[in-house]
Amino acid sequence: MKKFIVILIVVLICSCYLVACKSDTAQYNDDIKTESDGATGVNTDNEEVRILPDLPNVNYNGYIFTVLAHREDSDDWYQPDPREIISEEETGEPIDDAVYRRNEILADKYGFELDLVTNTEEVTALRRTVNAGDDIYDAVMIFNNNVPTAVQNDVLINTDHLPYIDMDKPWWDQGVKSMSIAGKNFLLAGDMLILDNEATNALLFNKDLMRTLGKELPYNLVMEGKWTFDKMEELIRDAAMDLNGDGQMTPDEDRWGLVTYKDTLHALLVSGGGSLAEKDEKDIPFMSLATERNIRIAEKAMDFLYNSNFTMNIQRDVEDGGDGNPNWTRTIHTVFEEDRALFMWVRMRVVEKFRGMDSDFGILPLPKFDELQANYRSVVNAYTGVLLGVPKSAQDLERTSIILEAIAAESRYTLQPAYYDVVLQRKFARDEESSDMLDIIFNTQIYDIGAVYSFGDVFMDYIELTIEQNRGILTYYERRSAIMERDITRLVDRIETMD
Repeated sequence: MKKFIVILIVVLICSCYLVACKSDTAQYNDDIKTESDGATGVNTDNEEVRILPDLPNVNYNGYIFTVLAHREDSDDWYQPDPREIISEEETGEPIDDAVYRRNEILADKYGFELDLVTNTEEVTALRRTVNAGDDIYDAVMIFNNNVPTAVQNDVLINTDHLPYIDMDKPWWDQGVKSMSIAGKNFLLAGDMLILDNEATNALLFNKDLMRTLGKELPYNLVMEGKWTFDKMEELIRDAAMDLNGDGQMTPDEDRWGLVTYKDTLHALLVSGGGSLAEKDEKDIPFMSLATERNIRIAEKAMDFLYNSNFTMNIQRDVEDGGDGNPNWTRTIHTVFEEDRALFMWVRMRVVEKFRGMDSDFGILPLPKFDELQANYRSVVNAYTGVLLGVPKSAQDLERTSIILEAIAAESRYTLQPAYYDVVLQRKFARDEESSDMLDIIFNTQIYDIGAVYSFGDVFMDYIELTIEQNRGILTYYERRSAIMERDITRLVDRIETMD
């Protein structure tokens, strides 16, 4: 009887403990759910929980928020005007529909509408309005290579003065912090833009040709951290072939391992872990091109970029027709579409050009220098990308920052899924693995301050080395370093005078 009583007491104690634990666990799960709903953006179903911006309850009663943007009428672009700001109606195209829906949501919630004004000389138009004190543009999308002029003309607001811009929120691109100088930044990038993604460097590869050559698709190499300069060089060497048997490689008839532009040299410098310039502990730029590691990266890239037996540099090997670059674009696209190139260097914007291509293709990040390199790095092209700014003539910075924060936050759940999931993953990239590659590419975006500001014309001079197949980086740097340093000093002195 005593033994029975002891057992009964133990059972009762355990039962009480389990009930208490169950209650605590339920409370813990409720706490986690509340935390996730409010801040973290993570839940147990591996789905992103929507994060709301920390904005006041306001209504702007039909205010027209006007964005000035660069207009680029080029063969490389789907259309000359940016697609991410306005859409008059739903057209069935994912980007148009997402922009239209986003703008409807914002109009209902905050009472403002969006308008877009484009200009091939957007910085000139911006400077005129700022100097006149006209508050006609609320924000400006600046072509990356026009950023130095805009910043040095003091026509942009320091982003620290935009009270409702929360750079810790996931809809703002943290990589743009690399564009600050002396602790001041005048630029933004994030989910309200797609042109920054479209300017990001990557590789296309012909899956059918890869299989014909008896090669495994490189996806596993990427995921295992083994996608390197050496591995890429091996593949492009094996792919090249003199198809017409004339003893020489010709753009119109033979098969190439890699087709490129001159920009590829800079793209590989960055993907290999380098840059044209870096910043010190005081947020001041300094030239890094001629460091020992950068020289090693550049020389390794030149080994396969400069070899005309398997790499075609379209700007070196194809005549431009005398009126710009129409033959370059047409030729490089034709070579890839006709299964006469295994790899093609691209800015992501170009992917849509191949919507009608018969053969399957995939997307890859540019390779690492070697397996010891920690991460892949995908540079945003210094010419074709855009960055966002607020004109110094803007009168109501509270309103401007609230609206920008609202647009960016809503774009994360409308515009970005349309661009990323639908346009790229389902409509153009033709396999599930390319989805993983896009994750890597867009999560490793790099802005090279040395390329965007091009101190002493270093960006253009550097990529021009490919035209003459010039390996003399140190000679070039020694000749131009004083000019580069002078440009940096002038820029820093100018920015330090700005508020």
